[in-house]
Parts: sequence; C-alpha cells; structure tokens
Amino acid sequence: MNKCFITTETFLSNLKFLLVKTLLSEYNRGKNTLHLDLIRKARRNHMADSPSFFRKIFRFRFRRHKKKISVQPGTSDHPRPRLEHSTDKPLKLAASQQPVKPPPDPYAVVLPVDHALHQLWRLRRNQAGWMPSPELRLLDPDSDSQPISPADALSETQKLITSLTVSAGARLAAATPKEISEQEDPALIHLNAQANLYVASDRLSAWLILYPPVGDGQELSTGELLSAIGAAGVTFGVDHNFVSSIPNLENRYFHLFHIAQGQPAIPGKDGTITDLFPREAQRKFPVDEFNRVDFTASTSTQNVEKDQVICHIAPPTPGTPGRTVTDSSIPTRDGIPAVPPMGRNTLLNEDGSALIAGRAGGLEFSGRAFQVNPMLDIAGNVDYSTGNINFLGDVHIHGDVCSGFTVRAMGNIKVDGVVESCTIEAGGDVVLTKGVQGNNQAVIRSHRDIFAKFLENCSVHVKENLHSECIIGCEVYCDAAVYAQSGRGVIIGGKVRAAREVGANTVGSKTEVRTSIVLGGLPCEDFEKALLTEEITQLEERLKDMERQPESPSKLSRMSKLRMQISVNKLKLNQYLKNQTESGNELENLENRLASRLTFGIAYPGTRVRINDSRLKITQETRHSSAMLINGEVKLVS
Repeated sequence: MNKCFITTETFLSNLKFLLVKTLLSEYNRGKNTLHLDLIRKARRNHMADSPSFFRKIFRFRFRRHKKKISVQPGTSDHPRPRLEHSTDKPLKLAASQQPVKPPPDPYAVVLPVDHALHQLWRLRRNQAGWMPSPELRLLDPDSDSQPISPADALSETQKLITSLTVSAGARLAAATPKEISEQEDPALIHLNAQANLYVASDRLSAWLILYPPVGDGQELSTGELLSAIGAAGVTFGVDHNFVSSIPNLENRYFHLFHIAQGQPAIPGKDGTITDLFPREAQRKFPVDEFNRVDFTASTSTQNVEKDQVICHIAPPTPGTPGRTVTDSSIPTRDGIPAVPPMGRNTLLNEDGSALIAGRAGGLEFSGRAFQVNPMLDIAGNVDYSTGNINFLGDVHIHGDVCSGFTVRAMGNIKVDGVVESCTIEAGGDVVLTKGVQGNNQAVIRSHRDIFAKFLENCSVHVKENLHSECIIGCEVYCDAAVYAQSGRGVIIGGKVRAAREVGANTVGSKTEVRTSIVLGGLPCEDFEKALLTEEITQLEERLKDMERQPESPSKLSRMSKLRMQISVNKLKLNQYLKNQTESGNELENLENRLASRLTFGIAYPGTRVRINDSRLKITQETRHSSAMLINGEVKLVS
C-alpha cells in the first residue's frame, strides 16, 4: 500500500510539473497572458514537491520574460507596436485641429517694403549707422486710453496710409540728389527734421510722425514742434507734457505718436418709465401633488390703493456738446421726455416723477396707458340683499350667486362660492372657484378666459380659452380652445364647440352617454349672429302684429321701441358681417378646421367628433389618441 501511494504521489507531482511547463511555454509564445496568475498560484502551492528544482526553473523563466518586456524608464508600460508599413509622411490635421491664426491687428499700419517711408528709414540708417525700425500703430499698446474704436481704425488706417504716402514721397524726393554732369561735384543735401500731423476723419484725434534730418540738418526743438502742431490747426486736447518729451526719445523718428484727443459729443438720455406693475397680468394657478388646480389663488387682478405709485418717470438729461482737436464745437441733442402712460383714475404727482392711482381699484394696462378700474367687493352672496349687479369695473363675490340673479361687469368677475341658475357676463375673465350647478338655466359669458372648478348643466360662451376640471352636460361655445386636463379632466354629455382644440383626459362615459365635439369656425360669433338673426325675425313679426292692432297712444310708443331695437340688432349684425369680411374669417375658419384636433386620454363609445362636414363616431374604447382632419376625413391618430 505504501509503495502504491508513493507511486501515485509521484505521478501527480510529475503531472503538475508537466502542466506548469505547458503553461509557461504558452505564456512565452504570447498566446494567453492570463496564465501568469495560474503559474504563480501553482508555484506557491507545489513548491514543496521539489523546491530547489522548481525555484531554478521559475527564476529562469521569469527572468527571460522580464527581459522581453523590459522598457526604458519614463516610457509606457506597454511597448508601442511597430507598424510594418509605416511612412514618414506628415499627418493631415482636421480643420478643428488646425492652429488658430490670430486676427489681424486693426490698429497696425502695414506699408510695403518699397514704400517711401521705408526708403527714408534705410537712408537714415545708412547715414547714422543704426536706426530703430518704424513703428506705425494708431494705438499705443502701453496706453490705457483708446482714441479710436477697432471698427473705425480699419477705415482710418487706409486714409493714414494715403497721407503717409504723400508726405514720405515728398520728403524722399527732397532728400534724393538730382542728376548732375560728370564735371560737377555732387551737392550735399541738408534737410532739417520735419514734423507731420494726421488728424482723424471725425476730428477727435491727432497723430504726429517725425522724419529725421538729412545731412547736416538740425533736430527739432520742443518749441518748433509745438509751433508745427499749432500751424496744423491742432489746438485743443494737446498733451503738452508728452509733446515736450518727444525730442528726447530714442525712437522719435518713424513713430506714430497720439498727441491730441478731442471731446466727443454726448447726447442727452431720453426720459424713461420704470413700471412697478406688469403690463400683462399673468394668471397662475398652483397645482398640488394630485394634479388639482387651486382656483382660489388667482392673481388676475392687480389691486392698487389710492395714491399708490404705479410707475416712476425719469426726466430727460441735456446733451453735452463736443470739441474737436481743431477747437470746433460738435453739436448734440437733448433727451426727449417720456410720455406718461396716464389713463382713467390715474394722475401725476407734484413734480411729475411718478404716476399714481387716483382711487383704489383694479389696475389694468389698456395698450397705451394704465387705468384703475374700481372694484366692487361683495362679502356675502348675490341674493335679494344685493339684487342684480351691473358694474363698470371688476367684481369679487366672496359667497354664492343664487338662482335667478344676474352679474354683469366690464372687468373681471371672481366668485368664491357656487354659481347656481343665474347669468354671469364679464368683459374680462371669469374665475369660478367652486364651479356651476346650472340646472340647464345658467349662462356664463366671458370676452376673455373662463376658469372653473366644474361646469354642470349650463351654457358657456367664451371668446378665448376655457379651463375646467369637469364639464358635464353643457353647451359650450369657445372661439379658441377647451381644456379639461387637470384633476379628473372629463367631458361627459352635452356639446362642446371649439375653434381650435379640445383636450381632455376622458371623453364620454362607460354608459355611452352621447358626447359631441365640434371643431372649427368661430362658435361664439356664429351663435351670436344666429341669435341676432332670430331675434330680428321675432321682433319684425311682433311689429307686424302690432300694426294690425287698433290705434292707441301706447301703440305708437311700443312700435317706436320695437323699431329702435330692430335697428340696433341690425347694426350689430352688420358689424359682425363687416368684421368677418375685413379679417377674412372664411379663410381663417377653413385653416382652423384643418388644424383643429381632439386630444384625449380615453374616449368611450358614444363620442362623436365633427370637423367641417366630416364626422367620426367612436364605437369602442380608445386610449391616448387624437382626432383630426386628414384628407377630408376625421381620423384617429395615436
């Protein structure tokens, strides 16, 4: 048994040795780089079988491996592979990798090498042995002032080059000896230093350039330099201290010096108006985490107290005339006073610096001016204690509007309670915090928007948008869009007519209540025209019946009232037709019908959609779709 056990152990040891040797050979060939971990593990586990033999083998193998992959200090751990078909051609960089060229200096004056000024510079250099290179810049890089803008410097540089060409050409012609015969000795030319001035086109800046003397010519003194500047007409804004230091500068020749700066004209500032109230009131209704709108937080009306400042009016400032370097005046203009936006119930304060409210009320911007609309605040209900309400401003009712009463206002109407079977008409917005229980008798009219918690069994006429969480059994006429997408967001029963769009989370009900959606046209305007036409017809029939009655004093008065009412209704109808003709409502209605759509989360059977003359009846439950007019047919688009 012992002999057999030893033989088995020896066999296993030899097998492990062959396995390690195979792994080493594969690793050296580069076939599997992950074998190194296995080799180290085998070395730790099986070193006891033959320590000295394995240690020698592994030391030798690892030294060979390290020698193969050894790299130089400071280089990458992984040697870069060498390409077989590498070339020495330069790489082409992309446009984004190309070095960015600096933009040209707008203040630098660049002259060709053969320019007369460079020829004068070379002549002086040959005579003196050394001469600083010409430096021609309209702006000194060491100066903090900017006498001319970069945009003006580009055009001014061209004019300066022309001036330098003329002056340097004349100087070069005078400094060049004339042709003489061989018998005569060439005459030496002696020229004193010369100062040349260049005045900008706007006469607000002046530059000086000095040409050096020729031969035995004299240098310019400070007095001669100031005399030359005065002879050129530059008398205002001259930096005398700087001009006095120019004759002592080493690089005084062929250098542009900015020596004078005029005073630009400053126009007066116009009067300004700073509003303390926004001119367009933004109505924001907060939405809670359950997607419910709080209609009680409406901020559509801006309330002001008496003598409260509406806007500040800043007076204009007078202009400051300028002065050129040639001591000429530059005229300017004074500021224009602002026109105060003063409207109804507003006035200016004593010094005219503010527009204040003449009385307490609701502030509104009418397009040109602020006006204060007096607000009627009703603490309780609209009932027999108040009677019907007809008001020119805004109305805020903290209670309910009971059945049988009427609330009319030129401004906005806000009701905190429940609206029953009554009539509400507003020239502005209508905000119904709790909603309407109309009993098929309530009429809600608005020339702007309507915001309601719910609308039930009522007639709604809105010129702009309608927002509500629930619309049940209502006759809706909307010249813009109807949205029932907050809260429950349902439209059940009745008929909803909208010009552009109807959006709801749910349309119809599981009981298949008939719910009609009519899109396109101007429903409010069409309804009013039809109503006027019907009323005119009824009044004319009453007038004919009255004419058959016996003559009486009351008959004449009743007939005159009927004729007056008929004429007024006809004027209204003609005005509607005129507005429709002038604004091209027929084409607009056609475009609205083509762009109209019904968007819903779920629509139940019983829902009917009509756009133009095309109709669609939904016969099965449909989710997350839109109904629109496509090729003359109403189709559902998911």
